Amino acid sequence: MTMPEPNIREIVKDANDRWNAAFNSKDSASIAALYTEDGTVLPHTHAIVKGRTAIADFWAGMISAGIKGHGIELLDAQDAGDIAYSSGKWWASGLGEDGKAMRYEGTVVTILRKQSDGSWKTCLHTWN
Repeated sequence: MTMPEPNIREIVKDANDRWNAAFNSKDSASIAALYTEDGTVLPHTHAIVKGRTAIADFWAGMISAGIKGHGIELLDAQDAGDIAYSSGKWWASGLGEDGKAMRYEGTVVTILRKQSDGSWKTCLHTWN
C-alpha cells in the first residue's frame, strides 16, 4: 500500500516551518538550500537577489542586522502540476533605528517548484 502524497497546503506549511527554523537558527546556508539553484528573492528594497550564493549572503545580512523570531502564518496555497504558490503573513523582531525593540510584519508570496526528487523548493519569494 502506498502512502498518499500530502496536499499542497501541508507541503507549503512544512516548507515555511523549515524556513523559519533555519532563519531562527541563524543558518543562512540552510535557508538558501530551501531555494532552487536559480531562485530569486525580491525584498521590499527593490533589489533582485538571484541564486543560492546571493540568497545566502542576503539572509546572512538580515541575521547579522539582528532580525530574529521569524514566523509565517499560511493563508493560501494552490498548485498546478509542478508549480505551487502560497500567500501568508510574516513577522519578525529586531531593533528599530532608535535602538529599541521593534516588531516587523507584512505579507509574503512564494512560488515553489517541484524538484525531480519529489521535494519542493522556493523559486520566487517576495514580501512587504
